[in-house]
Amino acid sequence: MKIKDIAKAILIWGAVSEDGINRLKEDKALAIVPENRPYLIGLKYNACLLKRENINFVYCTDNMLGFLFYKAKIRKTLFFYKERKEKGVVGICGSLYMLLLSKLHNIPIEVISQGEVNFRFLDKDVSSLGGKSFILGETDKSCIIGADDELVNWEVLQ
Repeated sequence: MKIKDIAKAILIWGAVSEDGINRLKEDKALAIVPENRPYLIGLKYNACLLKRENINFVYCTDNMLGFLFYKAKIRKTLFFYKERKEKGVVGICGSLYMLLLSKLHNIPIEVISQGEVNFRFLDKDVSSLGGKSFILGETDKSCIIGADDELVNWEVLQ
């Protein structure tokens, strides 16, 4: 799909839950599924689930999000969080970046509990892609920044 053909899409961030699937089915809008590196939740989990549920979607790299926001291609963000805490919600790596982009572009954010994902089988850092190491040998990961979950404060979500 070409970028010019995308209009008023819904951005999905994190592992889609059953509630999220129901909202996407009701809305019937095109869903944008970023890869969600390093875990590749978008590719390995969300894309498969949306395809099985016959939900129209396009897959993109995380790096495309800023451009898609800038071009006003996104009208709503569905943010799937891992855990609710007193100060906010915990999301996957990159959640704060995506939520700040949504706020910057005045895109409404819906906060939804994520689906059940077995993270044990997903990539843990940027040294591998699809389980295959391509940056460093398995023994030297001292120069890699880990992909930790992020606590997003409630102020960001208001």
